[in-house]
Amino acid sequence: MADHKEFKGISRTNVDSIRNGLNKRGIKVPDGDDVEVAGPLGVKVQLTYNEPSKVLRLTINHKPMFITESQIWKVIESGAGKALQKGEA
Repeated sequence: MADHKEFKGISRTNVDSIRNGLNKRGIKVPDGDDVEVAGPLGVKVQLTYNEPSKVLRLTINHKPMFITESQIWKVIESGAGKALQKGEA
């Protein structure tokens, strides 16, 4: 499983929706377009958004050994909802 994913065709509205969806799940996403998000159990994911090219890149910076990357992506994708589906991976 990849330690990063890139999504194309992501608008500013999509990024705001992703941020709000993750916040509702208790995962605080700091303001800005290049931020590290600290999730539960010590998981850290870098969120980098390039607005002119409409590309969102998510990179797993740190995870405990007992958590798989697929579990992390599942939480991110469920929290982000349809906002990530609007772009193409």
